[in-house]
Amino acid sequence: MKRLFAIIICVVLLINLSSCASVNLNGNEKEATKTITAMNTVMQITVFNTSEGTNEDVLNAMVMRIEELEKLFDPDLPESDVYKINNAEYASGNDAATKTKKVVLSRDTLNVLSSAISNYRVTGYAFDIKLMPVIELWGFDDGNYGVPKTEEISEALCVVEKSEIEINSDEGYVLVTEGTRVSLGGIAKGYLGDELLKIAREYGATALLSLGGNIVLCGDKGDGDLWSVGIKNPKDAESIACSFKSAGNKSVVTSGAYERYFKYGGKTYHHIIDPKTGCPSQSDVLSVTVIGENGANCDALSTALFVMGKEKAVAFAKENNSYDFILITKNNEIYITEGVGKINLEDESFKVKSIPR
Repeated sequence: MKRLFAIIICVVLLINLSSCASVNLNGNEKEATKTITAMNTVMQITVFNTSEGTNEDVLNAMVMRIEELEKLFDPDLPESDVYKINNAEYASGNDAATKTKKVVLSRDTLNVLSSAISNYRVTGYAFDIKLMPVIELWGFDDGNYGVPKTEEISEALCVVEKSEIEINSDEGYVLVTEGTRVSLGGIAKGYLGDELLKIAREYGATALLSLGGNIVLCGDKGDGDLWSVGIKNPKDAESIACSFKSAGNKSVVTSGAYERYFKYGGKTYHHIIDPKTGCPSQSDVLSVTVIGENGANCDALSTALFVMGKEKAVAFAKENNSYDFILITKNNEIYITEGVGKINLEDESFKVKSIPR
């Protein structure tokens, strides 16, 4: 019998199927779900069916992969690759050689770093994983929030500017300059989604993955229809701005200023840092959704286009047809690329505008 799926993605976090989405199976096969906390967020995996093994086999394989990657990317874990980079010890001396450190890394971390550096260049430096010195000033790394002084931000940006990462994929290491510290928060979950999608394909599984704001649609629904995806209204946490249909085997990643923030002195400071200013981006875009087959790139691009602001983000979307984009602006505009297809407005206060290619 046909399986009917209905999914609502609450922009950054689909917390659970009972509150933010519904999955109805008009058949005798039951779905299997696991919810875990990893990479500082709640993740939920739901497997509907497989052609190889059982739903539980898929869940267990995915959870194991999540745990593997978390151990590599956790900046606070001494055994992690990120910790090795951020806490590298440099020899004393004034020559350039002493201020460079060779760090041997796993293939997964090398892949993520390579993708991050590529996106750094493609986006005109709007996405930068070397911002950890700035992120720490604002407290977005550990929750000890505060507004840093202008001179502190300037000093941190100088450190970031001097930081360099040179990848040697063949030999399995990177060369990093003294002071280099990275944060993979803007790309790691995207890469994780790609890895979990590989597992779903190996098992021939249909699955829905919610990875703390990154949604992965694994496989085709099987009822002849596309997945139905809703985008949260960034001005109202309880409502949906719009919805659209999507094919399977894609990631849907959304970044918005309302995801993580703190208030100080009557002002709100969100977690998306502009690499040029070292401050929360003053973007006229409220949220950016990127849809594509490469989750790591979707993750990085969603952050970068938010930082760019409407004018530059629309121009970027026009020229990059490997992905589709949905931009929601402060003026209640919803800009979409043609690949998104038909947009259904759930809130009539928004106006849809196309991004021609």
